[in-house]
Amino acid sequence: MNLLDRRWALALVLLLGCDLIEARQGQLEASMRRAGLVESWEQVGPARLHVWSGGEGPTVLLLHGFGAETIWQWPAQVRALIGDHRLVLPDLLWFGGSESTDRDFRIERQVDAVEALLESYGEERVAVVGISYGGLVAHELGSRRPDLVPCVALLDSPGRAYTDADYAALLERFGVEHPAPLLVPTDGAGVQRLVDLAYFRPPTVPESVRQQILTHHYDHHSAEKVELLEAVVGQMDELRAQAKDLAVPTLLLWGEQDPVFPVEIGRRLKNRLGDLAELQVIPRAKHAPNLEHPAVVNRALREFFDGRCGP
Repeated sequence: MNLLDRRWALALVLLLGCDLIEARQGQLEASMRRAGLVESWEQVGPARLHVWSGGEGPTVLLLHGFGAETIWQWPAQVRALIGDHRLVLPDLLWFGGSESTDRDFRIERQVDAVEALLESYGEERVAVVGISYGGLVAHELGSRRPDLVPCVALLDSPGRAYTDADYAALLERFGVEHPAPLLVPTDGAGVQRLVDLAYFRPPTVPESVRQQILTHHYDHHSAEKVELLEAVVGQMDELRAQAKDLAVPTLLLWGEQDPVFPVEIGRRLKNRLGDLAELQVIPRAKHAPNLEHPAVVNRALREFFDGRCGP
């Protein structure tokens, strides 16, 4: 959607009360289908996953972070990779159309569901890309299954390098007692704050559109999303203590001005992973470089897949 399209869309929202988010959802779904991806719902154990998949070539799994469902976070990467890769884009549990009868919210359950999905597809070798919370899932999947995952790309995701001091600093920076108000907004002001921390140059979102975002992306399974946050915060000591860590080639892409996970955490993670890891810092980027600087991210991913992640 170009600038002129956005202006017309905002005008329609303000003048006619149109639902811009619903319209954009339809556009994204149509773009997935044009790219050759197919929408499906897959039952894997207790989990029912909503998935977009398609294309031919080496498989790449894309795991989204907190916020909207997967197709809102990876549209530019789909366009860049679909020509010579098979892509798998699931909604993680309790996002979009995915849920589970298992009320265990630990990150292992996300890993279980994704692993079972890949096995159900008969995948034997899958490059995994994850941003933020999805990066934590990618880190744990790669640590668990190096036979399945030959390489991992993490965007603004701290892995097991996150410390209690990092968590305390996050709460202090934003003046909150829990990360839920940041990542699971309950009002229009919270939506704008989420946009502000994602983009180096954040757009100002009209209040009517903020309410639509709440309705479409946060009213559904909001309690479960808070449970996911509480579980991952409570698990960090346990994850750091595990002996089996990520031991495959890893690309770390980081927004230089990320206020959620500052770039110093990325440097610490690179040191933890050693020579297997490469860190690229993206200037003038915050927590969503894949959305704000897609060309930079796409080029880095393609070079990684063609080089250190090649057959």
